[in-house]
Amino acid sequence: MTGGASEEQGIILIVDDNTTNLSVLFDYLKKADFRVLVAQNGAAALELVDEVLPDLILLDIMMPEMDGFETCAALKAREDAADVPVIFMTALTDTVDKVKGFSLGAVDYITKPFQHEEVLARVNTHLTIQQLKKHLLKKNEELEVMNKNLELQVQEKTRQLVHQEKTAIIGRMIQGIVHNLKTPLAVIHNSNEVIRKKVEKITADEGRESLAERTQNFLSTMPTDSEMVKQAHKRIMEIINNLMLKSRMDQNVERKMLNVNDLLRQEFEFLKANTQFKNKTEKELLLDEAIPEIYLIYSNVAQIIENLINNALDAMWDKPKKQLIVRSRQDADNVYIDIEDTGGGIPADKLEAIFDPFFTTKPAKGEEAEGEPTGTGLGLHTCVELLKPFNGEIRVDSEFGTGSTFTVVLPKQQPETTEN
Repeated sequence: MTGGASEEQGIILIVDDNTTNLSVLFDYLKKADFRVLVAQNGAAALELVDEVLPDLILLDIMMPEMDGFETCAALKAREDAADVPVIFMTALTDTVDKVKGFSLGAVDYITKPFQHEEVLARVNTHLTIQQLKKHLLKKNEELEVMNKNLELQVQEKTRQLVHQEKTAIIGRMIQGIVHNLKTPLAVIHNSNEVIRKKVEKITADEGRESLAERTQNFLSTMPTDSEMVKQAHKRIMEIINNLMLKSRMDQNVERKMLNVNDLLRQEFEFLKANTQFKNKTEKELLLDEAIPEIYLIYSNVAQIIENLINNALDAMWDKPKKQLIVRSRQDADNVYIDIEDTGGGIPADKLEAIFDPFFTTKPAKGEEAEGEPTGTGLGLHTCVELLKPFNGEIRVDSEFGTGSTFTVVLPKQQPETTEN
């Protein structure tokens, strides 16, 4: 049974064994331009969800055979319906029942008899939240595609620069590398101009026609002409200038008093867009609430935590038990952040190299098994570089075949400003 509204307005499934309640809610929501589906018991609701996935479910608690609690648990156990918001409908006022509903994954409840304005307000609120979640997930998928494309470009440039030798070492951060590259690129550009002018002079010299002919023949065999080289040089310089601008902006970011626990909570919220993090991984966030605020650059620490958590998720990609523990703790001198996983661990003979640039235990793109994460070998090295302004460090404790714990060490005594 459906209403005649546009599907874009949202699909609402009402589950109630009371036909009067169904009729009242159906008519009211249909007039509000929603598409409405109805089911009179939990089993019928589950069958209906197989055919049409609703945007929101209004679920009665007190139903025969399969009550609302059981129906909600069954919905949340399904991968396709786990994220659909459920609002319980109940005449119960007992706090225990409300808590039980929330523990099963419900987002809200409305009490009988229904107040139409309240029903509509709650429905609109949770549909808006659901739409924002979908939008965020879509943006995250777009960012993942962009990131994969960027990884491919970085890998290709790396192969060209080091001739597939992964023994090259990054000596400085990106601004230093870029600064050193600009000089030889300028020399190449100037040399190209000198060569071009000399060739033009040779070609114009009537007394040396045979040499000019040979020169022209040589130039005709080159894969690119002078103008193409100049355009390639211009493009490379534009990329380099953009990188330098970002590097300067990063260095000018001021430190602020930050609460590490708040940052960890926020990172957990951001990572909910990752389906493996949200639905396939057991998570524990253990925080020492007595940790004091310290001077930090938020973006640096946030990137470090995100990299380490993503590495932990990657390490558990093929494990039947995926458990992630993130913990904050302290002693007299330092604040510690532990990221613990139940992945495959790191072989003992690889531990000393994991922070080296271009070293990775993950396969390269194109060499991975189905679903296996790939790596560039720059993530952990970047984390180490980002900790340098704080005199911080990363420690690792890993048991091959069992899992790893990475610990970020942040000294409590920090300067209030950064050096530009």
